[in-house]
Amino acid sequence: MTTIEFKNRQAVGNVYQKIRQEIFSIFRQACIAEDTCEDMVQEVFVKILGLDIIIEDQLKGLAVQIAYQKRTDYLRRKAIINKVHGELGWRMEQSYSHTEAEVNDILNVEMQAIHCMSEKDAKIYEMIRFEEKSADEIVLETGLSKRAVESRIYRTRIQVRDAVRKAIGF
Repeated sequence: MTTIEFKNRQAVGNVYQKIRQEIFSIFRQACIAEDTCEDMVQEVFVKILGLDIIIEDQLKGLAVQIAYQKRTDYLRRKAIINKVHGELGWRMEQSYSHTEAEVNDILNVEMQAIHCMSEKDAKIYEMIRFEEKSADEIVLETGLSKRAVESRIYRTRIQVRDAVRKAIGF
């Protein structure tokens, strides 16, 4: 990694620590579920890390702008889905009730997805999901950097979410 890339990552990391809650609140204001908000915050900073040129003084404004765009895109997609479902004469909430058997099926799919993960990813996912530990607590237990832990949380949530969606045919 070059010195410039290292400085860029360090600058993004510093801004991430300072404004993560502010970016998170942009998504929560739209009544988006917390786990989705966490994922969207990660996506904002992953997008920034993909930039070639980073001007540290402008990172906060860039992150906020990306967050508002992601929120708008998310809400548009939800509106389109709701419109399509409305035109079909049914609502997802009405057509899919969570019975105990369905919940167990989803939990089984989640567990299968966990077993397909690497040992570290599975352990981190289990700590965040079942032990309800914070990213900071996981950092202390695993010795990984906070960014590495958050990246693994983000990636494993996507894996589980995709597995569940595939299993229920959504």
